[in-house]
Amino acid sequence: MKNKFLLSDESTISKKDYDERYILYKQFIKMPESFFSKLRHFQPQIGCLNSCSICSKYASTNVSEWNEERIRNVIAAIKYSTPRHEKPLIVWDRNNHRNGVIFSYLDNDVGFYKNLDSFIEILYRELGVKTRISTVGFSRHNSYLNKMHSRISNYQEKLGGVRLSFTPYTIGWACNNTLFDRKEYEKDMINFLKIYKTYYDYIGSGSRKFCIELRYKPFVVIDEVIMFNYNQRKIIYVDKYLFVSKDKNIRFKNTKIKDPFNHRLSLDNDGLVFDKIVLTKRLNSKKEIIDYLNNHYDVEKNVTIYRVKNRDGYYYSINPVMNDSGSYGLYIYPKTENRLRSGYINVERYFLNSIFEYKKKMNLSSRDQFIDASWDDVNNVVNLIKKKTINRDEREVEYINNEILPMINTYINVLKKSNYSPSVFFDKNFTIDTGIICNLGRAIHEFKGLVSVENEPLTLNHERNYGNSNSTMTVEGSVWRLSCDYNDTIILELLDLADTASSDGQTKSKIKIKLDSKDNKISFKDIKGNYYIPGQREMI
Repeated sequence: MKNKFLLSDESTISKKDYDERYILYKQFIKMPESFFSKLRHFQPQIGCLNSCSICSKYASTNVSEWNEERIRNVIAAIKYSTPRHEKPLIVWDRNNHRNGVIFSYLDNDVGFYKNLDSFIEILYRELGVKTRISTVGFSRHNSYLNKMHSRISNYQEKLGGVRLSFTPYTIGWACNNTLFDRKEYEKDMINFLKIYKTYYDYIGSGSRKFCIELRYKPFVVIDEVIMFNYNQRKIIYVDKYLFVSKDKNIRFKNTKIKDPFNHRLSLDNDGLVFDKIVLTKRLNSKKEIIDYLNNHYDVEKNVTIYRVKNRDGYYYSINPVMNDSGSYGLYIYPKTENRLRSGYINVERYFLNSIFEYKKKMNLSSRDQFIDASWDDVNNVVNLIKKKTINRDEREVEYINNEILPMINTYINVLKKSNYSPSVFFDKNFTIDTGIICNLGRAIHEFKGLVSVENEPLTLNHERNYGNSNSTMTVEGSVWRLSCDYNDTIILELLDLADTASSDGQTKSKIKIKLDSKDNKISFKDIKGNYYIPGQREMI
């Protein structure tokens, strides 16, 4: 028995644990100070059973997890090797993104990690750091996970925020078979919100407090893009959209993000004004477009167009900046040497715009709270979404009916049955509509060839998040990851967040430490006899 490398609630440890802590300690003291001060991802788990087809990190469905013994050994080794002598002992120099808070996820989902409560508690007690949780939830049929998350909901000072992500890609939502069902997924979301009501009542709403993030499939149309100059004006045409520059002899500037922390988009130029014409019939050539322009035509409105560049070449952004009326953007992608298909992405925010519209009717601004909201008010927003299918083309109607309304109706039902106030539906800090998914990892297939490589931004919002020129990731710079790995190893990894949009990935250096067998291992086939992830059917 040994009395070195002890945690505050220990009086002695076994020789086996001492030896493991010493192995880790010897490696940790060799690490640069930034390993401790800029640790970002501290993962007691790797791999994910949710099988999202758009996983940004290509997470395997083979899962390895630390038991509590290993949690203690890793944290003890950090405690005795860190150069800092006051709490927090790690994460004290991440000024751009949350000092004193670690992220327990990257290529995993901690929602079904059975030792998450111990991990959070020991981290806070021994190192003085809070843990942020992001998850798609867990199966309510797992009584152990229910009890554990109930304990975590009371770890109010120890948590650095809880985010429930709602996407159409997790297997519990996407599949309907003998193992999974969408109604089960909904009930698991209800269960999650009921459990974490204690935490929400304490901390309130916000992206760094408690929130639900909604993200949607992209609305992509593959079509020919025709661009040319006519009568000294710039013409851009795709599908039913025709744009004509207001001024003659225009020259686009290449648009970049000026302030990546401005969510409404801060751009480095004012763009160019175009007439927008929505056609009732297709034009199949440059000649047909010119013939149409030579006759009388009705301009729907003026729009602002920006030219943007990614690794595939130039693309064009129409009205990308959100205002008090909402977001009605469109992105057009001509063919280039690398971009072998052309078309557009409609990024209109049907749900968010309907909330803005309804708030305006109630004499509220888009950012105002709606404390006195009722469920009738919520239903009125749904009716506004439904009205957006009137006089829209078949593809748009199908997208709203099949992608937007099912998610919003489920979300409303979840809020009602988990006893949250209807006001949270209107709370921009609780109900966070993030728009369409990003082109990260496996998501590239959802963009139908409008981008040739993974991790390349396709919109200005995505450029703001993780682009190479001036994004929140580039500003944050280099950080460290300490994680469970496969085959009973631990990984120490330097990540350059500026390379999120790089085909080479974020990893700049990597160290693996082999340890004795202790990790818990789960594979996807284990789901059949156990309950882990949301949407699992109860086996009778």
